[in-house]
Amino acid sequence: MEQLSAWGAQLAALPLSVALRASAWAYPLLEIVHLAGMALLFGSIVVVDLRLAGLGRQLPVTTLLRHALPASVAGFLAILASGALLFMAHADELIVNRAFLVKLLLIVLGLANAAWFHMGPYRQLHAGDAGWETDRPPPAGARTCAVLSLLTWSLVICAGRLIAYV
Repeated sequence: MEQLSAWGAQLAALPLSVALRASAWAYPLLEIVHLAGMALLFGSIVVVDLRLAGLGRQLPVTTLLRHALPASVAGFLAILASGALLFMAHADELIVNRAFLVKLLLIVLGLANAAWFHMGPYRQLHAGDAGWETDRPPPAGARTCAVLSLLTWSLVICAGRLIAYV
């Protein structure tokens, strides 16, 4: 843990990190980008996950994902870029913050769940099992991914909010 703390201190001492903390506008603007990215990511994920959980069965899954996935990716990239800079500015504090570390773990779990969905249930849909494209309930694997996704990404947001208080 000492090496991690030392690495965090080195990151926080970088000129860019110091500039982010010193600027009246840079850090708040990064937070705005981070929040906007979260809204875009979580909003698109909720719509897809509710469909995968079985709601709105009249919406074709592939059509919904074709429209929602670019928004999810754009939101995630905005979060990733802004989050990296926000982290750099306070790396010395965040690297030992339990809520921050839990948030990182939850993000990894959320990404793993998304990958599992795209390699499993979604691939089955494209392999010819189009029976759940519309009208029929999605298979248990897709519903499980949807529930895990909603739970995981909600907890990411909660952990992110707790960073300031832990």
